[in-house]
Amino acid sequence: MGTSSDYGLGNLWLIRFDPSIGSEIRKTRPGLIISATDFNQRSRVTVLPITSATPNAKMLPVMIAIEPSEINGLDTPSHVVCIDPATFDKKRLIRRLGQLEAEQISQIKRILTAYLDLESP
Repeated sequence: MGTSSDYGLGNLWLIRFDPSIGSEIRKTRPGLIISATDFNQRSRVTVLPITSATPNAKMLPVMIAIEPSEINGLDTPSHVVCIDPATFDKKRLIRRLGQLEAEQISQIKRILTAYLDLESP
């Protein structure tokens, strides 16, 4: 298990998504912590899955491309699936991979705001 700073917003982890049900994301794969750092001192975090599959045209607007880098710790071009948030116990988190760049986090926040209809009236 990592230190408390490892669970901050924007950190990438290798995560066990199984067991899953129905069409939920499966397998052990990278994931992005999206819950606010102050809330991540609890035993759970909210994450978005990351896939190396090429998205189809319908999904492309809700996915953020990530190129591998030393900072993010990924080894293949990937996409954050911004419309599949899940809250997991930290026991599902295997190891920290790295950190996403601030601009990518901002893009993800914009998609999540629209997806969850959190815009102010």
